[in-house]
Amino acid sequence: FFSSDRQCAMVLKALLAKRMKSETKNFDTRDKLPEGTEPFCVAYVKGAPNAKICVLEMDSYTQGEAALGLLQGVLATQVGSTLGSPQSVRVVYDQTVTSADRLSQQSGFEVVDKYGTRPFVIGPDNDQKYYLQQTPLTKLITELPRGGKVGDSALFATRLNAYCNGLGAETGLQQDCAYLSEENCALVMDLWKSKHTD
Repeated sequence: FFSSDRQCAMVLKALLAKRMKSETKNFDTRDKLPEGTEPFCVAYVKGAPNAKICVLEMDSYTQGEAALGLLQGVLATQVGSTLGSPQSVRVVYDQTVTSADRLSQQSGFEVVDKYGTRPFVIGPDNDQKYYLQQTPLTKLITELPRGGKVGDSALFATRLNAYCNGLGAETGLQQDCAYLSEENCALVMDLWKSKHTD
């Protein structure tokens, strides 16, 4: 695990330089990461020693983030853009459960960065966990500049966002509701039922 954002950024830059050198003739390893780029190190996902990162592209990153949120093995998501892909979602996933290719097959989205080494510009705060932010539960969200957490869990925020867009199954929602107050659980359940289609 990385001890600081600076160390994480240095590792990311080294990986990026190696990758870009093979893909781009004019890339200079002295170049700085693009403005707005933030490292999203696996170390930030506590308790996830098998975590890996990939980036997928879609037409709408807010819808894409919700669609990816309940796929098995997804630990965290973040909307933004990467080289040549203005609508992208960066995904942290458990490599013992899934892979970048499998996430692509399940979602129908194209993998544009299989290893999470390209510069990634994080989308605006109001686009992170977009569907969750459209509910009264928005008051529970923290760390939106990093993709959002609920109850100090990026995974829980990711799953709630998907439910708030009517995705997933009622049984999964009922299990996740155990971590919410009775009032908030009823709110999410009602919202899910109003948007869910079989």
